[in-house]
Amino acid sequence: MPLYMDVHYRVDGLTAAAVADAHRKDLATQAKYGVNFVSYWFDEATGRVFCLSDAPNASASEACHREAHGLLADEIDEVNEYGDGPIEARGPLCMDMHFRVDGLTPDEIVETVQFHRTAGEKHGVRWLKAWYDQGNGRLFCLSASPNTDAHTAVHDEAGFHVDEITQVMQGS
Repeated sequence: MPLYMDVHYRVDGLTAAAVADAHRKDLATQAKYGVNFVSYWFDEATGRVFCLSDAPNASASEACHREAHGLLADEIDEVNEYGDGPIEARGPLCMDMHFRVDGLTPDEIVETVQFHRTAGEKHGVRWLKAWYDQGNGRLFCLSASPNTDAHTAVHDEAGFHVDEITQVMQGS
């Protein structure tokens, strides 16, 4: 089943409790639409939320959000996931977005993630996962980072421009 990353750019009044409640409502509704919400990350300060789900299509994910709580994503990207094993989130996390990275091959993404893992050690950054939408070139990267500056330093060393970085918490 396809994997989707949906992004809510600004949910007014977002709190950890409110996003957990919305996620709980998604989980209660997801079977009706054939969706499986895998994980979510959020930033209370900006109101930004990232939701990762398996779904038959983007419309199913959107319909589930609509019925569950009415908070529709600003964008939904069909992505492939890169990185080993489950996400073990300890400490501060950063989610970055590269708005347009055209034509990356799976091998190039694996090489880039490996470079980031190696370079990250110098900056206290532990790379966790990457998700890439080959159709529109959108790339998302999640890391355990002490702060956004350390996360940016790794990208600068790689010569890989980041459009936005958000310090996030992983939902439960």
